[in-house]
Amino acid sequence: MTEKRSDFEVALQMREFEITQLAQRNNFFMIFQGVLLAGVIQSAHSIPVVSFLGCVAGFSISLFQVGMASGAKYWQEYWEAKLSEFEPNLFHEDDCRYNNTVKGRLSKRGISGRIESLIMRRYSVSRIPIWVGITFAAIWFLLVLCTLRGYSPLGIPSFIVGFNCHA
Repeated sequence: MTEKRSDFEVALQMREFEITQLAQRNNFFMIFQGVLLAGVIQSAHSIPVVSFLGCVAGFSISLFQVGMASGAKYWQEYWEAKLSEFEPNLFHEDDCRYNNTVKGRLSKRGISGRIESLIMRRYSVSRIPIWVGITFAAIWFLLVLCTLRGYSPLGIPSFIVGFNCHA
């Protein structure tokens, strides 16, 4: 029994480790991309090759962010599967009783409408970094196209992307 309990504790610690590391790693990627984006915008396309390389670097980094977040999500799911072997009822993904409990607590606090709806969707904090990375990849890709073509591929005004795409 103690060996099973020890295995459970290790699996629980590993799951928590993966979630904590995901947040820290994602923060690194977000800060790095933010600084890079600010640099590209600040450069105002004064040296086109620098803007182009900055955008390519941003695109690449956002893809790495997606990979990192996806890998972390994989291992979180792995450790949750291991935990479920020990405690089958540990994760209540489809249990209406827990939804009703949460709804009741929200109602007591006066939270309703759109906010309640968003909370009840149960967004995964470990999947959101994947979507953030994909979003940044799309933005960087559009900026790469802009630097290659010399104009905004979507007709975005030059003052929004930070340099004169029409020059």
